Amino acid sequence: MDWKAEDIIGLVPDELLDDLADETGVDYSVKKLHGKHIFKLFLFGFLNGRAMSLRILETISKSARFKNLFGSQAKPVKHSGIGMRLNKISHQYFEKIFQYLIASPKLETVLFDRKKIMASKIDSTIVTLSSKLLKFGLDDNPGYKTLKFGVSLRASVPVNIMLFKGQENLSEDNALPKLILEQKQKKALNICVFDRGIQRKQNFADFNANKIFFVSRLSTQKITVIKNQPLTDTDTLTFTVTKDQIIRFASDEGMTTEGAKTEFRLITGTTKETKRTMKFLTNVLFLSAVEIAELYKSRWEIETFFKFIKQEMNFSHLLSRSENGIKVIMYLTMIAAILLTLYKKLNQIMGWAVAKLMFLNELDIAMANEWRDEMRLAYSP
Repeated sequence: MDWKAEDIIGLVPDELLDDLADETGVDYSVKKLHGKHIFKLFLFGFLNGRAMSLRILETISKSARFKNLFGSQAKPVKHSGIGMRLNKISHQYFEKIFQYLIASPKLETVLFDRKKIMASKIDSTIVTLSSKLLKFGLDDNPGYKTLKFGVSLRASVPVNIMLFKGQENLSEDNALPKLILEQKQKKALNICVFDRGIQRKQNFADFNANKIFFVSRLSTQKITVIKNQPLTDTDTLTFTVTKDQIIRFASDEGMTTEGAKTEFRLITGTTKETKRTMKFLTNVLFLSAVEIAELYKSRWEIETFFKFIKQEMNFSHLLSRSENGIKVIMYLTMIAAILLTLYKKLNQIMGWAVAKLMFLNELDIAMANEWRDEMRLAYSP
């Protein structure tokens, strides 16, 4: 199924942008840079190239190409005005666009595609700025502030994002469970896949108690083996399974009484290339050991996603220094990433840079065709 760029942009119609503006009051007492204009300006900026700055956005707002593609009648604004608006414009407006998009029937069709089991890849990424430029954030290195974002990815599409606040969230054991416990079951059985940043035993027990299926790496925790399970299939292309066991944690330190009783499944094996031993902890009993190993391997998808938004969507260089402005950019980046991911995925395009170029060129062609029809009608005898 091929989707045109117009179809993708149409997932966020003008009527929705206007309705959400009324609902959130985003344009109250504002003469320039309405929420809809900011949305379209940033979307075009994300698609138009890697580098982005307030001055580049000012130039884009003046360009005929931007006005023609998005039907923008707004007057050009200076980069300083864009910066000031970012600091004050309601981030809830863009959050609601994001929530609408991920809940839309068309996107759900892509996400689930009649699958009974889906995997959510969960991880965090950080952006570090000088503490002279940023007054809030986490203190990790002297002279710098760290912004930490947690993302949940499903079928290559970001379906949830959080900006973590509070010094305690430097630890993945404190930050990521907030994102994982927010997982909502929809139309398919969901399995959370995450790296070994989470190692607190009670976290695993909490996931199990909340009926959240997960697959993760286990580091050095001591275990008590309850049962060794027979192995049928043992090999993937890159991994050999050697053990499939039902276990408990040997120590109940830091765990509740009920949590200490929780049984888990532990898959042990070695990588074929480096012969490195790896252990996967899970509460999934309905998949084979090989399927668990392959599921964890698919986690690499979120690392690719982080590289994409930082290199292609300018996420390493946030254009605002206020908490509100950073949240605005966070949601705008995720919305643009969803639209571009859908275009890339549905049209089977290999690279992100190629997808961006094709997406924007296709919008240009669609606009040219629309003008051609109007010109033919105007000048026909």
